[in-house]
Amino acid sequence: MKENIEIVSKPNLEDIIIDVRHPNETEETPLRLNTYIILCIPFFKIAERIKDLDPKKKYLIYCEKGIMSRLYANILRDKGFCYVGIFKPEEPLS
Repeated sequence: MKENIEIVSKPNLEDIIIDVRHPNETEETPLRLNTYIILCIPFFKIAERIKDLDPKKKYLIYCEKGIMSRLYANILRDKGFCYVGIFKPEEPLS
């Protein structure tokens, strides 16, 4: 049985946020978190980009509604990533 994926509203400075929204969405409403590393990897690019990620680092996945972020988090966990969560800001970005 898989454990639940943690939902985080206040990331730690060492956490890496992966924005999985479509490029049009990230351009319209970019994540503006100055002190964090943010990677924009659209969901449809996960297969080709997963090899570029370090499975020992902590990743927080972000999308507007949380559906794609949960799918992405499960895919990363299935590929051996131990530290995966969902980033859900306390306040909406728009």
